[in-house]
Parts: sequence; structure tokens; C-alpha cells
Amino acid sequence: MQTDLTVLELNQSVKSSLQSSFPAPMWIRGVITGLRRVSGRGHTYFQLADPAAAGEQSPAVVDCALFAGDRSRISLETGRKGKLFDLVNEIEVRILVSVSFWDRSGRFQLLMKGFDADFAGDSAAIHLQRLIKQLSQEGILEENGTLPLSQLPLNIGLVTSKGSAAERDFVKTLEESGYPFRVHAAWALMQGSETANSVCSAFNKLMTHRGDSLDAVVLTRGGGSTTDLSWFNNEGIARTIAQLPWPVISGIGHEIDTTLPDYAAHTRAKTPTHAASILVDRVARFDDSVSTLSQILVSKISPLIQIENLKLTNLTGNLTLYLASLPSRKAEVLQKLASKLNLAVVGKLHHIETRISESERQIEMRDPSKMLKLGWSVVRDENGNPLRSANLISEGQMVKITMNHGSLTALVKGKTGEKSD
Repeated sequence: MQTDLTVLELNQSVKSSLQSSFPAPMWIRGVITGLRRVSGRGHTYFQLADPAAAGEQSPAVVDCALFAGDRSRISLETGRKGKLFDLVNEIEVRILVSVSFWDRSGRFQLLMKGFDADFAGDSAAIHLQRLIKQLSQEGILEENGTLPLSQLPLNIGLVTSKGSAAERDFVKTLEESGYPFRVHAAWALMQGSETANSVCSAFNKLMTHRGDSLDAVVLTRGGGSTTDLSWFNNEGIARTIAQLPWPVISGIGHEIDTTLPDYAAHTRAKTPTHAASILVDRVARFDDSVSTLSQILVSKISPLIQIENLKLTNLTGNLTLYLASLPSRKAEVLQKLASKLNLAVVGKLHHIETRISESERQIEMRDPSKMLKLGWSVVRDENGNPLRSANLISEGQMVKITMNHGSLTALVKGKTGEKSD
């Protein structure tokens, strides 16, 4: 009957199998990521990843440890060869390791025992540098940096992962400033093979819905391993940033991390919080400058206002005195002017009345009814149009003659006394 194993027994069996399969140290190469040193103990921990092209994730990683004693020994051995031993993120190395399995926690890792100082590999960092060189030669990396950043950038676009720590840190910093920032978010994936497409789509979404209304756009995510952040080393993201109409602030990872958007953006921020601080500081400087100018303006204008106010007070007093004395000094003049005005108005009215009477008389004299009573008549053609000259009448034409008591229709048989008009 099979006996059940405890967890420790299983882990010990795995450890024994590994030690049997890998009894001696072996050389392995890969790219260093996630490097960290434990202060006080001198131990160093990192991950070793298979190299990957820029913008692609490493197919495999493994945890590694370099204990303080081994580090001192490797440093001495490297120094004897006239070289400096130093582990740095994103460089490819060839190291001697032994397989370790801690049966208490079931943790598998490699223990670094040696370092090939003569090895020169092609790492993700080299891929990134090649991409930077290529895009720089095309002028892509400089485009966004030529855009002016508003002195009062309050309308901000944000490209990040929804609900992430990066979003919280960024928004919190803006809110704590007390300034009226308005954040328009376009969510995107911040890790994985779809990162580049998602980020570019978020930029395009802001372009479609916000257009020229934004003062700046922030692309940000929190920290992560070099492998995680390598998804941003994508040519498509850099080219999209170059075509945007607003300055882009790139805040990806921690202070020591560098990705391609940092080179393509207008401004690089160390962290999401730092990206927000850049905007807050710019608004604060504008606020301070306005306050300073206001104080200068008040200090310069106040004395001028007081002087002009004094002049106005004096002019008001003089005008009051002048107006008070005006009636007595100008009463006689005003009376003479009133008399002249009265005479002029009476004369003008009399002249107008005379002209009106003459016009009425002329109108009365030309009254058609009175003319007809005096024996005059009006001759019209068949259309009712008045005929003022015999030249307008032809023989055989029918005409209508209006007289004092009625009208008649006549046929023209002949004309005499015809003259030119």
C-alpha cells in the first residue's frame, strides 16, 4: 500500500533529483532583470532571462542569488584580469551557477558561483539602443519634444491601466495639489503582447474624442521587472507619440527603468507620482508668477490711482464752484439768447406757414375736377394711359375722352396741327 508523502518529503525528493541531474556547477547565459541588493547582508538577487528582441517578452526567466562571500571572491577574480565586476539590469551575462532547491519553501533558484568577464552578449538593452539609434536618425524621437508645454496644463489625458496603482498615485497627487485639474483617461493594457496596440489605440481614442482640448498626455505604469517593461520598447508606440498634437509625459516603471517612450516623449518622469508632480509644479509656477505680477501691478498702480483721484477731487471742486456761479454770470446772456431764439422760431414758423398756404393753393388750382369744370378734358388710349400729345395718337385709333359730366369713346379719323414734342 502506497504511503502518502508530506510536503517536506516531496520537496526533499525533488531536491535530490535535481542534485543528481545537475551535480556540478554549469555555465548559463541570459539577461539580468529585477536586480536588487539586500542592504546589510551584501546578498544580491536577480532574475536571468533569455534574450528577446525589443518589444518582445523573454520566453523564460529563472531566479538567481549571489551571496556576499561569492560576490567578494568573483570581484577579486575579475579584478585580477583587469576588469570591473558589476551586475546591471538589461545586460546579457555568462555566469557559472549551481542548482539550488530549498526544501522548506519549495523554491527553485540558481546560485551564482562564477562570472565570465570576457563574454559580450546581445541583450535587450542592446536591442533598445539599436532602436533608439534608428528612430533618432529618422527624427522620430525629437518630434514630440518640439511641442510647447502649456504654462497652465490643467486639461490632462491619461493612458494607463484602469484601477492600477499608477492611476491612483497619479490622480491622488493632482487632487492633493488643490488645483482644478481635469483628467481624461483612456485605458490600456500595460503588460503583455498586446501592450503596444492597446497603448496606441488609447492615444488614438484621446485624439478622436478630445482633439485639441488637452494640454498634455501622461503615459504611465508602476514598477516591474525589465522583462515586464520591455513591452513598451515598441517602434509603433514611439511613432504614434511623434504624431500626437500634445506633449507626452512618460512615467513608466521606477527611477532606474528606461523604456523607448522615455526617449520619444516630451518629458520623462521617474514614476507616476513624479509625472503628476511635473504638472503640479508647472501650474504652481504659473500661479506664483501671476501672484507676483499682481503684487507688482498693485504696488505700481496704487500711487498713480491716488494721484489721479486727487486730481479728480480738485477738478470736481472747481467744477462745482464754476457751476454755482454760472447762473448769476450767465443769466443776462441766457435771456438775450432766449429772446433771439424766440424771434427766430416765430419767423421760421411764419415762413413755413406761408409756404404751406402757397402749396395748398397750387394743389387746389391743379385739382383735376376743377380743371374739368373749366372745360378741360382728358384723353386716354384703349389701355387707360393719358395721351399728352397728338403725336401719340394714330388715325383709326380708339380713344377715351373724360369730361366734367362723364366720358365718351371716339374713333380718330384725322389729326391737325401736329407738332414735334
